[in-house]
Amino acid sequence: MLLVVLGYRTNLTMEQLAALFATTDSTVHRVTADLAPHLAALLGPPPTDRRELWLVDGTLIPVHDQQKTKKSKNYRRSVNVQIVCRARDRRIVAVGDAWPGNRNDAAVVRETVGKTLPDHPRLSGDGGYTGDRADPLASARA
Repeated sequence: MLLVVLGYRTNLTMEQLAALFATTDSTVHRVTADLAPHLAALLGPPPTDRRELWLVDGTLIPVHDQQKTKKSKNYRRSVNVQIVCRARDRRIVAVGDAWPGNRNDAAVVRETVGKTLPDHPRLSGDGGYTGDRADPLASARA
């Protein structure tokens, strides 16, 4: 479990994790593939209290697979993943699917987590989400 959590937290490559744990990169990949669904199952369904503030932000994850990635603002091939968490305790509510890294955050959140999450009145994001449902003022304008 430590290997999986460390890999997700630090975004190290399989080769780097293999060196840290004195094993092969194929073993690291196999362990990650086996344990990641169990770790995701611990998250459970998103909380339903509409008074809670949810925060959304995107992260660019470097990936070498050229079928899913595009060159992004940092000129590396990456994917854009949106993460929604509860502000009070930073519990992850949802993680969106990977999109090419050259897409803006508002478009990616609308197409990924925006379709799966219930409409939440207190969803807040940075300036990259202005005009989207993640806009902090969007619920006040409605």
